[in-house]
Amino acid sequence: MGSKGWIKRVLPFFATFAIGIFIAGLFGFGGPRFGRHGRWQMRAEMDRMRAELNDVKNENLRLKNNRCGDFDDNIEFDVTPDLPVAPPPPMHHHPPGDRGFGHGSGSASGPGISR
Repeated sequence: MGSKGWIKRVLPFFATFAIGIFIAGLFGFGGPRFGRHGRWQMRAEMDRMRAELNDVKNENLRLKNNRCGDFDDNIEFDVTPDLPVAPPPPMHHHPPGDRGFGHGSGSASGPGISR
């Protein structure tokens, strides 16, 4: 393969790679952050989240111990009040030959319907 063939194959790759790096730079995808705003900030955020989780767990335990978190004991109402219940609607009886399809008196020509 001559130098022209090599350039024709490698040049598009490098051009595409350079355009991709340029576009990534526009959207703020930079390189690695060696030491600046790196692990120490993630570690501090993780510690803050752990402390918040412990606070929430302690509050849940306090509520359970005070019996404020148990809704079954605190709410006093009758689940089934004695209200009059309406009777169910009457059922319509269809003769054995009537499948209950359609409501009109026209002729049906669908699958499974014969008249």
